[in-house]
Amino acid sequence: MEYEFHIQDPTSAETVYLFEAIVGASCNATSWRGVFAFASRAGVDSLLGDPLTLNFLQQSKISLVVGLDAVTTRMTLERLRDLEREHEHLSVRVFWNATGTLFHPKIAQFEYPNGARTVIVGSGNLTPGGLRQNFEAFSIIRAEANEPLDLSSWRRFESEHSDQLRAVDDEALERAERNLVRGSRRSGAVLSSAAAMGDVERQADFEVPIAHTDRFLVAQVPRAGDRWLQIHFNAEVIEQFFRVQPDKTHRVYLIECRQDSSLGEQEVRPCVYSEANRNHKIEVASHRGDPYPSQGKPVVVYRELQVRSFAYMLLMPGDSGYPAMLNLTESLPSVGRGVPRCITESARIRDAWPTCPLLTAIGAPPEAE
Repeated sequence: MEYEFHIQDPTSAETVYLFEAIVGASCNATSWRGVFAFASRAGVDSLLGDPLTLNFLQQSKISLVVGLDAVTTRMTLERLRDLEREHEHLSVRVFWNATGTLFHPKIAQFEYPNGARTVIVGSGNLTPGGLRQNFEAFSIIRAEANEPLDLSSWRRFESEHSDQLRAVDDEALERAERNLVRGSRRSGAVLSSAAAMGDVERQADFEVPIAHTDRFLVAQVPRAGDRWLQIHFNAEVIEQFFRVQPDKTHRVYLIECRQDSSLGEQEVRPCVYSEANRNHKIEVASHRGDPYPSQGKPVVVYRELQVRSFAYMLLMPGDSGYPAMLNLTESLPSVGRGVPRCITESARIRDAWPTCPLLTAIGAPPEAE
């Protein structure tokens, strides 16, 4: 039997996120079941929409139980119900808690063709915070087919509470509608709530993580046919800035910051290595469907928020800030080979483009607070 313990530390380049542990455990599994006290739509979309999860659902079953006591909203349950209808191998139940105590477990189990099993138990919920933004802790237990792994307590819970494990119906939606979620972005202060359980997981679905670093990447975007939004980077940029391993369970977590300072929905992307041109690709959703400009190269600006998590802007010729950022790519030292790609800090961005939304919409870096 193998045992691993992890602190999910969004400030450490060596961290393993719960998200990555779960999608990693799903590889080659034949079944996956999980129980999460709280869920949010962003957490559901990122985990169940991941390419590895979608591939898993083509042939294997996922059974999820989600709590209704707090945080889980009607919008989240509606999304889960839609996904259940889309995927015949996905089963979703809610736990209808009839007691005055809080339903609070977080556990996932995977079974493999050879009889081996993996169990992940920890503090993280099915929310962006639980899966990768918060400081959390979790354990991974791997047992071979001939090794004992006693999960009888889980089976007993399901048997004794079978009447409370119910489908996502209209009554469940109405109950979840009473759960309040704070809609403001998180500041440096820890959120607290006397109304429920005081968890920092009581947060908005598309909340921007706290910025732990002062690192920016300004890069020209090369032409790549109709798939130019799969932005190419060299190995040095992937290692030094994104700190992601290509074609593994590592993910890059993106939020688009627009010119009007509004924020897009989260994007969870793998880093894909292309054997054809020996470049690494990370796709963005911004400007989807737009052609590559006939004159001038687009410029993409990333601001690191925490390890493997970034806010970004994709600037086209004629956009506000484009000349200033293009000039930075041509004046700062470039990282690695290929089109200019420069790692810098907020002071350089501010000097070149004082009103850059990546500075004004998200907040000051730690050194400037």
